Amino acid sequence: MNPAKIIKRILPVFLICCLLAGVFFIKTKAQTIKGDGLTFSEYFHTYDVLNEREHVRYYDLAASDEVTSPLYEQMKRAINQIGTDRLPFETARETAYLVTSSAKKGERLSQVQIGFFNQDDARPGDFFIISATESDRNPLEGKTIDDNLDTVGNELKKMELLTGVPVYQQILTTNSALLYRYYDLDETKNQIRIVGTQANEFYAYYDGYIYHIGYSIDREKNDSDMQEKMLNLVREYILAISE
Repeated sequence: MNPAKIIKRILPVFLICCLLAGVFFIKTKAQTIKGDGLTFSEYFHTYDVLNEREHVRYYDLAASDEVTSPLYEQMKRAINQIGTDRLPFETARETAYLVTSSAKKGERLSQVQIGFFNQDDARPGDFFIISATESDRNPLEGKTIDDNLDTVGNELKKMELLTGVPVYQQILTTNSALLYRYYDLDETKNQIRIVGTQANEFYAYYDGYIYHIGYSIDREKNDSDMQEKMLNLVREYILAISE
């Protein structure tokens, strides 16, 4: 699958016209960098098998020393407008990574992760991270998931993205948590690493993409109103970029 295709999905709609140059950007500007590991949902990986990818290649899409085309500035402006004014924290750092790989059956997959952090260094702090992975198969199709709790006892809600299309919301309600993974750059080694932490999570499949989204804020702030606000933000984001 074409890596440029998923970038068109993960970035806002108004940027798509600029991404006609995206194939050139991926092929000639964004060089691979070292990396290790994969991100996936700890709860849902038994359905999507995204933990079993191989032949993995990593790209830092926001690396200024690798990107010299006008697309870089256009992309940065677009990323800054992905609902940052609606996030429950001030954004100090943004990241954008592309990861290509092969599934066990051999098909090529592209995954884009965009992250917003309230810390300007590698500490997790507060964050909002969007991951979208191409998939011709809906991992939730034909599956009945009626659990009200995840495997460590945190709340699991089956909500609606659209009528008949579920989005699952995992809410931290205990002192335990399933591992939440995201890509980040280890600047000392100039390679992508996997950060493991805890997060409130969303999981959905829509229009050919698996969405796994996580956010972390102080638990006192994550009341029912905040949970609803974040759910609406996730809904609007997924549906807007899939039009």
